[in-house]
Amino acid sequence: MNYKVDYKVKNIMDVPSLGNCFLEGEIGARVDRFILERVSGKFALEEILREAENFFKTQYDDIYTFGYWRSEFWGKLMLSAVRCSQYKNDNVLKEELRKSCYTMLSYQREDGYLSTYRNSDNLYPVDVVKSALYSGWEANYCWNVWGMKYTLWALIEAYEYLDDQKILTGAIKLSDWIVAKFALDGTRVKDSGVMDGMPSSSILKPMLVLYRITGDEKYLNFGKDIVKEWSRKDNERPNLITNALSGEAVADWYGLSSKKLNEGHDLGSDWVPKAYEMTSCFDGIIEMYRVTGDEVLLDAAKAFYEMLKKYESNILGSVGYCERYQHGASYADSATEICDVLHWMRLCYELFRLTGEAKYMQSFEKAFVNAYMAGVYEDGKMSAFFVRSAGRHYRAQPQCESMYQHCCLNNVGRGLTNAAESCVTKSDTGYFVNMFTQSYVRFGDTDIRVGAGYFDSGWVGIAVRNPEKGKKLYLRIPEWSKNTKIRVGLGDDVVVPVCGDYYEVELNEDTTIMKIRFDMTTEVINCEWEPIPDGDYHSHRWGDGVFGLCNKEMMLKCSKVVLRRGPVILARSKKFGAKEEDMFSLDTLYGKKIDSIIARPIINNIGVLVTLRVHITVDGEVKEYILCDFASAANIDTNDPKFFSIYL
Repeated sequence: MNYKVDYKVKNIMDVPSLGNCFLEGEIGARVDRFILERVSGKFALEEILREAENFFKTQYDDIYTFGYWRSEFWGKLMLSAVRCSQYKNDNVLKEELRKSCYTMLSYQREDGYLSTYRNSDNLYPVDVVKSALYSGWEANYCWNVWGMKYTLWALIEAYEYLDDQKILTGAIKLSDWIVAKFALDGTRVKDSGVMDGMPSSSILKPMLVLYRITGDEKYLNFGKDIVKEWSRKDNERPNLITNALSGEAVADWYGLSSKKLNEGHDLGSDWVPKAYEMTSCFDGIIEMYRVTGDEVLLDAAKAFYEMLKKYESNILGSVGYCERYQHGASYADSATEICDVLHWMRLCYELFRLTGEAKYMQSFEKAFVNAYMAGVYEDGKMSAFFVRSAGRHYRAQPQCESMYQHCCLNNVGRGLTNAAESCVTKSDTGYFVNMFTQSYVRFGDTDIRVGAGYFDSGWVGIAVRNPEKGKKLYLRIPEWSKNTKIRVGLGDDVVVPVCGDYYEVELNEDTTIMKIRFDMTTEVINCEWEPIPDGDYHSHRWGDGVFGLCNKEMMLKCSKVVLRRGPVILARSKKFGAKEEDMFSLDTLYGKKIDSIIARPIINNIGVLVTLRVHITVDGEVKEYILCDFASAANIDTNDPKFFSIYL
């Protein structure tokens, strides 16, 4: 793609083009099933995609007092489908996507407006009193600009893939309408939508991409107007850049007791730290840094990452708790939205491409092979809305009176393809193996294959064929692998002197074959429990009722331990014969003297990353468990409230 405007700051890391990187093994099989069922198959195209298109024809999102978010569904589907079509080199799907874009453009008004909201003036928060009279709770929902963000972004990525001027023209008309509308109304983008304009303001990213494609300064200036509202001295919310640089936990940014609800399902001041929408804004902040070179923007994104890692990292490898940044790291148990995992991965991905620092891929991998893959159901037809640490995952049920659409489910394909292109990357100095998930990657004439074994034996073979002259190989040694060994060719085993960073390997001119042995010592993580106060957000989101995720009995009632082996959290599951009375017993390993842990992989188990027979010696007594990776423990649609648990 030739852009009229070059980046002022270029990425250090290049990723392989989609179609030249492939996930293999069990994860690859799950990816292929999901693409077939939700993106490229007959049902996906004729039912799921058609329904999302039809929302723009009927324009029902604002027929009620508060607005729905059906406007996002087509954009998310198209963003995923464009990337999945490239990943699979699927020319049939490619043409179906062109048709879908043309269908969408047939619904575009002459002035450029394209939305599921019939009233084009409906951009701002609704009256919560009127909303409560209709819905029974105070929702100021207006998702119009948020939806237009996804529509615009999808049209832009479709244009980049299809090289179709008609689609670009539609994207330009929509963008011009948005820019002109805010100028006409004399309002800021942050005044629109909900949550102090965070969802609306995330339109920053596609606006900047369109600026680079067209060279039209009005899109850049529109973006700058968004960004300047995030560096305010008066801390008017959300003030993302100033607050990120403060280093304080996001839950404390606004002087609120944001771990508490007032009464009921409050969408007022306590709703501000909504994880997905907030993190998606940093996609645009990072893009603005590339475009302008303003170092403050990169500093803010880095600081935001460090803050989330410190205060919001949950046991599942994601960040936050149940849609919000609520001191998620302080809770012994966890529930995390798939969209939150995706945008945490994207933050890590974008920072890694800019800096090449290993820590970002460490976080990316932990999120991907645990929380994210746990949400991709084994049949490929469904995903979770939330994945949880025990009980069952919360299914992504159709939203907004739709048949097949859900905010998280429609986003899944993007995360899968982000992972595929992150496995192996390239810089001026060489090739970087960032994840050891089984994969195959091509850069021009160079082939790199990462073999199986990472999740079970810890032995991983890597082959590099036809490297560019002078290029080296850099292996990310995970921080948990304290005793890593490598054997190159027929040489001897060499102890790798680093962990948490890259290890350099010289490459032959033709083919280099190596074997890595990771330290698969099982790690014990203590999860210290304390009673949850009445009214706490944590309790609210686990409780029964319309906003509850599962039976309240599944909340922890005592301190327990969790085991991590290699990159994955381990779990007990009814898939492998675990019993409820054992999984949810108050007799735990916490506080007991663990003398030894011996974990042996069980071979030939299909449909899992790893299953293990684990013997734990506790106070001289040997206990036996059958454990599997967390991502495989409950990746099915079940109503069983006691199906699995990561706790011992």
